[in-house]
Amino acid sequence: MRMKVALFMLFAVLAVGPGFAADWPRRPAVVEALIGQAMAGNLALRSQGVDVEIALVRLREARSNFQPKIDFAARYTRADGGRTIDLPIGDLMNPAYDALNQLLAANGSAGNFPHVSNQSIALLREREQETKLTLVQPLYRPEITRGVKARRADWESREAQLTAYRRELRFQVEASYYRWVQAETVARILESAAAVTAEALRTNRSLFSVDKITEDRVLRSEADDLEIQQQRLEAERDRKLALAYLNFLLNRPLGTQIATPATDELAGYVQAVTEISIQNSPQIERREELVALSKAIEAATAAEGVERARRYPTLALAAEGGIQGEDYRTGHGYNYGMASLVAQMNIWDGKALSLRERQVRLERTKLELQRDQTRQQLALEAERAADDLRAAIGACQTAERRREASARAFEIVSRREREGLASQLSFLDARSEFTRAELNLEIVRQRLLIAAAALDRATAATPLL
Repeated sequence: MRMKVALFMLFAVLAVGPGFAADWPRRPAVVEALIGQAMAGNLALRSQGVDVEIALVRLREARSNFQPKIDFAARYTRADGGRTIDLPIGDLMNPAYDALNQLLAANGSAGNFPHVSNQSIALLREREQETKLTLVQPLYRPEITRGVKARRADWESREAQLTAYRRELRFQVEASYYRWVQAETVARILESAAAVTAEALRTNRSLFSVDKITEDRVLRSEADDLEIQQQRLEAERDRKLALAYLNFLLNRPLGTQIATPATDELAGYVQAVTEISIQNSPQIERREELVALSKAIEAATAAEGVERARRYPTLALAAEGGIQGEDYRTGHGYNYGMASLVAQMNIWDGKALSLRERQVRLERTKLELQRDQTRQQLALEAERAADDLRAAIGACQTAERRREASARAFEIVSRREREGLASQLSFLDARSEFTRAELNLEIVRQRLLIAAAALDRATAATPLL
């Protein structure tokens, strides 16, 4: 059964229209490793797995109804008192016996007919035991078959829900990692910028102390330095939060450090993401949420069949055998056995079956409406994810050109400042613009990667490993 579901999910991923799986770039190795750890250790995912196991046990329970039920029972009873049956045997037989004895005496023979007492027989034995085996085998009970079908569909629905949660978990891990990488990179950029602003502030203070510059340039340098310090504090906060949340998803101590990806590998992945072919109308039929709801509808339909099948007659074989008596013995007078064919059919139940059938039908209708609503929501999510990725690709290309331009401008101003042809204020402005361009590029790159991960989730583009 698990193999059938796995093949179905694989077919759903590969066979629904032109998808992304074939040309979707491979994630960085460190990201794949973190996703694997999350799949193995995430507590919420393990809880979802328990729900699947419960559904599987219920399926096995439904299948067990096809098997015979064999029960062992033993009873030993001691009784005292109770009702009796009085038999007036003496009153009936003694007058006849007396007459016969008199006739025999008249003929010179001795009368041999005894005097009989009335009898009183207790309905309850003073002691009694019964030890037996009972077997019941359903021969015709259509609700069992439909019940198994309902349980199987429910289990497959739970499996699909588990897969949907695994896909969501993969997205959360991937997005959280990119946010952490962004915070780490931003912190390094700001650390480098802080060294420049601190040196500029020190230089301006020295120049001001010898009346080479006015105080406004010192204050401007101090404001720039304080701005960078404030940004560094915020970046450190973001880094810690991103690290803690990522470790939370992986079910390990929140302060556990994480490896950063190789620069070339991450740059190559960013470049590959910008080359993804994005459909105008992304496909969503591969989403496991829709598969889960379809299986839930199938389970509700089968449950409706179960209620309908309760109207049909049933046939079962019942057999019983063991020993009875006052003592625990076997043999003639103690052993017994019997077998029966039992047919049963409900004639009237106050419309209880009809009402239960209607209730299940309404539940199926509700699931169908929920599936239609979910399909619309997922379609909207996929469209938005595709638009976000298109915008992110364009923004990333623009941010790269902006960084190149600001870097070139900073290089020219730095050279002129060393030659005494540019003021330090121009140098600080060029440096601030370069820092902002670097920060903007890093933020846009990580937004690009998160947007790609969101589109992967929204379209179920790549299979789960």
